[in-house]
Amino acid sequence: MLKNWKKVLIAGVMTLSLVGTGYVGHDLIAAQHVSAASAASNAPGQEKKAAASQLDAIIERGYIRVGMTGDYKPFTYLNPKTNEFEGYDVDAAKELAKDLGVEVRFVKTTWSDMMKDLQADKFDIAVGGVTRNTARQKTAYVSQGYVTFGKAPLIRAEDKDKYKTLEDINKPSVRIGVNPGGTNEVFVRQHLTKANVTVVENNLDIPHLVADGTYDVMITDTVEAMTYAKADSRLYAALTDKPFTKSEKGFMIPRGDFVYASYLEMWMDEMKLQGKFDALFKKWME
Repeated sequence: MLKNWKKVLIAGVMTLSLVGTGYVGHDLIAAQHVSAASAASNAPGQEKKAAASQLDAIIERGYIRVGMTGDYKPFTYLNPKTNEFEGYDVDAAKELAKDLGVEVRFVKTTWSDMMKDLQADKFDIAVGGVTRNTARQKTAYVSQGYVTFGKAPLIRAEDKDKYKTLEDINKPSVRIGVNPGGTNEVFVRQHLTKANVTVVENNLDIPHLVADGTYDVMITDTVEAMTYAKADSRLYAALTDKPFTKSEKGFMIPRGDFVYASYLEMWMDEMKLQGKFDALFKKWME
């Protein structure tokens, strides 16, 4: 008992001596200070500095850069007479800019380069008939849908009884024209492996080439097929009531920006709630 008491007394004296020299005191105080600061910064409800959002950059610079191909009616069309973009998504992009309080600047891209250009910061958002799918969502953020559609064949009116199924089209004798780099080509490569497929760089050329007999079929979205059939009596939009697929169009922005994505989703909710998407549908698709 006496020995244990002496050990405690000696240990206490040594500790006081070390504190007096500052050897232990400095380390203990510093450690406690770091620990307290760390705990305070990670405490629930502690305000943290948010990462910069592209939304803030758009508002600060005073304009939004909108990427589109200009070759995909009725969503986007670069009119050669005016050198201006026009279409459903062009009007929607202007509405987005208006709600942001900024100007809109359109940037021309291609379907093959759209994702690369978005990642290279050539524009802030990609629109113009962009199909929502998980492949794109892996490398970008694709918004909620605003138009439902499916893949369908645009053919000559005289052949409307000839091509009624996928099997009718998937034959070596059937000539298909398709634009490169988009979901139309993906569908053709996956489902029409036996057909005679030709890649046509300018999507705008394909409907006319089907009409004049160069190609037999253009695989595209129901809305585009109906647009061209309405404009040219030689053409027929087949199977639009029962398309081969079912998808939606969306707007695409860089991924990883919660603030920007949240604003985009709320803006789209408001567009639907206020009937503005319905008005654009009537203007460009009916």
